[in-house]
Amino acid sequence: MRRLSVIFAFGAALVVPVVALAGTGASNDGSLVVHNGQAPVGTPVVVLSVTGSVIGNVDHGRIIIDGGPTALDNAKAPQVTSGARCATPDGDTKQTCKGDKFSFRAVGGHYTLLVYGTGVDVVAVGTGWVRLAGIPELGPGDGKYSVNGADFASLPGLQSDKLLIGANG
Repeated sequence: MRRLSVIFAFGAALVVPVVALAGTGASNDGSLVVHNGQAPVGTPVVVLSVTGSVIGNVDHGRIIIDGGPTALDNAKAPQVTSGARCATPDGDTKQTCKGDKFSFRAVGGHYTLLVYGTGVDVVAVGTGWVRLAGIPELGPGDGKYSVNGADFASLPGLQSDKLLIGANG
């Protein structure tokens, strides 16, 4: 019986983010997927402004998440897992986190993110824009991205222009 309750609790934990993502969906929503991104030191792999939801992982690096007024709502405040040291200046909505092997999520609001580092994976659904950078010289180890369901492409060597996510990005 105990095993059944653990399985139920785990299943319920998985359902909550999926329902939240589905609830924020709209016909003009688009998507962003970044896999195994890496950019030169000091250059963000991902600069993202999105109204919707975003989740991701970073093997080593830092992230800056600004939830604006959304960050004041505990249910919609961005979350970063252990493995990262986070700081939020008093009265600020911007959270800066650094570390190894950490995950993040920001669901159901408007968020601005800058993600630096190696092994950067990001999935976003909603409307907005993104700028991307990578290190194509790495060959097969270079990160890949897809916007709005397009085929995956290698991350650009220089930070891209704004790429629109969704119909009204």
